[in-house]
Amino acid sequence: MSSGSRRAYRTGLSPGVIIDAALALTVERGLDAWSMRDLAARLDTSLSVIYHHVGDRDRVCAAVVDRVYAGMDLNIDEMDWRKLLYGVLSAMIDHLAHYPGVAAWLLRNGPQTEELVPVLDAGVARMLDAGWGEESATAYSVAFNTCLGLIALGDQQVSGTDPGLAGLLHLLETYPSAGSGAKQMQQMVARFTTDDEGLAATRRDYCLYALDRVLDGLEARLNQLTNRTTTAR
Repeated sequence: MSSGSRRAYRTGLSPGVIIDAALALTVERGLDAWSMRDLAARLDTSLSVIYHHVGDRDRVCAAVVDRVYAGMDLNIDEMDWRKLLYGVLSAMIDHLAHYPGVAAWLLRNGPQTEELVPVLDAGVARMLDAGWGEESATAYSVAFNTCLGLIALGDQQVSGTDPGLAGLLHLLETYPSAGSGAKQMQQMVARFTTDDEGLAATRRDYCLYALDRVLDGLEARLNQLTNRTTTAR
């Protein structure tokens, strides 16, 4: 190819503009569903420009996750461990629903981005202050990963060959000897097979319910730990 026929790529890009484009692709397709070539095409630039300003795909994805968390209004000054966790995780449930794939990325990689370090530090510190001791980080991660797992599950799209929850609903509706337990499950599953707006609300309610129950369980465990400490004295 002669120099005269080379494509004139867009110039003057900054890391911020590149991350803006990657974030937009994440909203449209999901974090795992776009490639670096897709990003370069969106920006009308070359891969080398992206590598120069931000880095490889791992670095771009980490920067996207940081940008997502920077957009959350998190109160990490709350001193009560349960209130802090509920505030952070309920905000995460609402916010990450708009950025498919980010929850799954966090499950795979952990909170290894700059925006998440202060959140982690504050959360585990409150657990330590409350008396969790050596279980502080484990208890924190159980609450965090439970919510991430449910968000990531909600991000999954049913393939053309999978019946999805509609298949389960049909089975429960037509099973000849379904009892009260199956009927109760049928009512719940039906809420997950509604229109997009109703589905989003159902997923949110489900995640918040799970968060409350996880925190209830953790609080019961903390009572065991503190009672054990009191008895030992």
